[in-house]
Amino acid sequence: MNGIANLFPRVVAVTMSFVVVLSAQGQTRDTSPEPAGEVQGPVNQMCPVSPDEEIDPRFVVEYQGKKVGLCCRKCRRKFQENPEAFIANLPQIKTVALEQDAAPQEDHASGAEHDHPQNTPADDTSKPAGHQEPDTSSHEHTDASEISPDTAADASTEHDHNKDHDSDSPRIFSWLGKFHPPTTHIPIGMLIGAALAESLFILTRRELFQHAAAFCVSIAAAGALAAVTLGWFNGGFTLTDDDWVQTLHRWLGTATATMALITLMLLIRSSKKDSPPMHRRWFRVALFSTATLIGITGFFGGALVYGLNHYAW
Repeated sequence: MNGIANLFPRVVAVTMSFVVVLSAQGQTRDTSPEPAGEVQGPVNQMCPVSPDEEIDPRFVVEYQGKKVGLCCRKCRRKFQENPEAFIANLPQIKTVALEQDAAPQEDHASGAEHDHPQNTPADDTSKPAGHQEPDTSSHEHTDASEISPDTAADASTEHDHNKDHDSDSPRIFSWLGKFHPPTTHIPIGMLIGAALAESLFILTRRELFQHAAAFCVSIAAAGALAAVTLGWFNGGFTLTDDDWVQTLHRWLGTATATMALITLMLLIRSSKKDSPPMHRRWFRVALFSTATLIGITGFFGGALVYGLNHYAW
């Protein structure tokens, strides 16, 4: 106990040092000048796939050089597959597209006035009776936006709010679920730190690292339990999702929290007096397995927002 008491101030000091360094870096990035005229954030407030839903800043794609916000993963996937089908619900982008289409039409009309000479009376008499010039005023250019409202309406009817927004859950659950991403950093950091401390204990046999591993595992188990609970609040209480990445992340996270609790129980068991060495070995197997598992879980968590290639070179 004295070792843990002596270790705690050191852990706090190291943690505070990291916080100060990261805060300084964040301020440096925030104060950097931004390019003139650069548009920050999505151009829309409502989801083009589900027009009745507000956008979620986590789901943003680029289209024609502009950022478009969506309300959920399913809508983001639909928009990426066929963005033209929903352009009618994006007046900010549709206006620019119509202006670009109108410019060639004006050039075509002005060119027609100069290219076609006026008919002389002789020309009129040479034409057979009943001949009529084609009426160019009735010529209309077919635009994708004329078809897209029906397509967008059909696609929006397929939008499952129970799965994508979990509208049936209490509002408090949806609000608490927003804290899932930040709480995941606690078990990630603590489990990796515990694996590192236990590795140093194996190499040096110093009790300092043994106590550090015990401290990190205890915090990691509590943090993993909180993170997985908030994760279910965030993703909704469903066994499967339309996105296989989300389903995999959901169950990997649940398995990680379970393994963290098992690791804590094995630690308590191996810390008892006269505990056989085998108990410590089982604790190490569980610890290193859980640390690896949480890394895989974190990868798929990032893939939900940034895609599977978010670590591409």
